[in-house]
Amino acid sequence: MLKTEVHDHVFFRIRMNELRRLVETLGLEVAGEFFQTEPKPFPTYLIGSGKVKELKDYVKRQNVDLVVFYNILKSNQKLSLIRALGCDVIDRYEVILEVFDQMASDRVSKLQIEAARLDKLYPFYKLQATLKYQTERPFFLSMGEYGYHRKLRGLTTQISKIQAKIEELEIEKQEQIRKRKALGYLTICIAGYYNAGKTSLFNALTGESKKVTDKPFTTLSSKYQRRYLSNNEILLFIDTIGFVIDLDPRLIKSFQLNMEDMRNADIVLLLLEIDDYFPLLSMKLKSGTSLLEELGIEKSKIIVVFNKTDLVKPEKAEEIFEKLRMEERGFDWICVSAKNRTNLDGLIELVRRKNHRIKAEPLPMIANTAREQSWIEQKRS
Repeated sequence: MLKTEVHDHVFFRIRMNELRRLVETLGLEVAGEFFQTEPKPFPTYLIGSGKVKELKDYVKRQNVDLVVFYNILKSNQKLSLIRALGCDVIDRYEVILEVFDQMASDRVSKLQIEAARLDKLYPFYKLQATLKYQTERPFFLSMGEYGYHRKLRGLTTQISKIQAKIEELEIEKQEQIRKRKALGYLTICIAGYYNAGKTSLFNALTGESKKVTDKPFTTLSSKYQRRYLSNNEILLFIDTIGFVIDLDPRLIKSFQLNMEDMRNADIVLLLLEIDDYFPLLSMKLKSGTSLLEELGIEKSKIIVVFNKTDLVKPEKAEEIFEKLRMEERGFDWICVSAKNRTNLDGLIELVRRKNHRIKAEPLPMIANTAREQSWIEQKRS
């Protein structure tokens, strides 16, 4: 990692731990870590030439097959590093895509992953081809400009075909959303960082039994399930793809089909783990709410849900909320435990009240429903 924040003594470590976890998910063994602190990246290698030499010596001594950068590499930096280090070099963006690829099982996810990969690597392939064929000219049996243009045409055609298929699927997605809205379902999308317990909460709220693992990005394609309330209201819950720290905007753009579910939902639940290391929890809260607002989701539609309250004592939870300044942030928020099914009625009631408040409609009563007191009401009282 190139660390550009000189006074950052905490968050760089959180980010590198996140990268380690993603790399190990791919079944790779981490041989070591390297850091360099500079105010800005170097144009050729991202890191300084002295650090490159140090890294090269380490790669040879430890027989390293792959070097992974937390920073996003430009095409010329990636190629320069590969040549200097004598091994393959990738960045965090490519690691995430590889994890996605391993976890994906449906056609839609595979298409979006391939589109994101080609979008990221096309400039690299173009630079690589330029340098490879720049000394040759077209002639019989030559691989010069003929080879260069043929390779780029092949990539361009492949990208165009994938984009055309994704556009077709996007039209289908919009039609599905239109039909759901016509049915009058109250739509709730569960968003948040991977491993926050999104699928566990989805299962607890709907009675489903979707697969839950501790691996990142178990959920890539959206899952849908209805919940019927006793006053004939129908809630449609959507479990969608998880976030990752410092999510690259190009990845968001590539997964437009998943983002449509979030944008068109009546309510979005931002799920966080209350037992997270506090600086990490604070980072996820800030970046998660910012990301949702960048996607065009109105602040009034967001509910922050702190999961895993069974792992934290109430007095500790109160201390966390005070440090996060939740009352000042302007978001509705609540605590639940998906595992123990604690305060789920309180969450559903908050969702209903928020939706009717947004629409300025009177709230219909639910008969014979045992309500639990929510953390919000406790704190405000």
